[in-house]
Amino acid sequence: MRHFWQSLFFLRRALPLLAIGLLISPLSHAQAQVAGDSATGSVGGLSDSWSGELQEFAAKVATLMPPRARIDLAVSNISSLSLDDATSVETSLRSLLANRGLRFSGNESAAASVQVTISQNAEGFLLVAQVRHDGDEKLTIVSVPRAVRNAQTDKGVVLDAKLIWQQPAQILDFTLPATQPGSQTILVVLEPRRLAFYSQDWTQWNLVRELSSTSSMAMRDWHGHIDLDQGTGQSDARWPGNECKGDFSHPNTVNCQISGTSSGAWILENVPQPFTPNGGGDAVGIASQCRAHPIALATGGGDWTQPDFVQAYEMSGVAGTASGSPVNFEGPVTAIWPGDAKGRARVIVRNLRSRNYEAYVVTATCSQ
Repeated sequence: MRHFWQSLFFLRRALPLLAIGLLISPLSHAQAQVAGDSATGSVGGLSDSWSGELQEFAAKVATLMPPRARIDLAVSNISSLSLDDATSVETSLRSLLANRGLRFSGNESAAASVQVTISQNAEGFLLVAQVRHDGDEKLTIVSVPRAVRNAQTDKGVVLDAKLIWQQPAQILDFTLPATQPGSQTILVVLEPRRLAFYSQDWTQWNLVRELSSTSSMAMRDWHGHIDLDQGTGQSDARWPGNECKGDFSHPNTVNCQISGTSSGAWILENVPQPFTPNGGGDAVGIASQCRAHPIALATGGGDWTQPDFVQAYEMSGVAGTASGSPVNFEGPVTAIWPGDAKGRARVIVRNLRSRNYEAYVVTATCSQ
């Protein structure tokens, strides 16, 4: 799973400006500027609407530097855009900036540096530029509505997220083990210091058993995993210094012991990533297919200060193509695991508004 050191400093500084950029983006100025720009047309495989947004973005970036300045430009993608689409965005942006008189440093020294990030939120995509010139640092942001993306929203993988549980304490993993008909539904929640079992009474969850950590191990970046696939009636929960085994649908059968495991290597061995998402997110397979392609679900690649999303991908070999629209969350996804049934994943989110950890079951359905 992603580590806390995985952060982007400039986006952290840009967060207070994101809402303002989305609400007061000067669209009328952009429309007037589009008519006067010499670079038009579509951006790679993306919709023509990206051209207008990119021209607005290039105009904003150019106003932050002297005319004909020599710049060092770097573009990173932490959104669900494919590598090819992100490359098309960068190519078009370079052309638009060159048309405005800016020059690229190459082997020569640059007068300014421009760091561009393609990000994403619930409304669509974000183009964020951090410009450094003469010791000064400025930010500019342009939003790109999701509708302009060339992905098919009526075909492909449709995602649905159901909130199962939320609490202030950190959640490492959770599960809903299968129970016999007529039995109470059981919810298992793994925390850094305990394994908790709840049963559902009508619409309320009640704590029925908790097993405290048997280890004094201290961790800055906790990680843990529940594996129900240990054979009939056998499940396993492991986290640094601890291991609990038993039939998780019957909490009284579960016993714990101290474990010497302090590394997360066993997690990676048990749950290998089907591919590496753009920007360094996490990906899991869900044992399901769409149009004869295996489906994988992946998070975004932002840090722990940003809202996040889960995007479905149709796999071809080791490459994934975004399919359908993502599910957006009000905070970073701190963990994603294959679900307890085909076509599902367990997703844990740290809600930036409520400060609660939230446990979701995300279900993927193929829409032909």
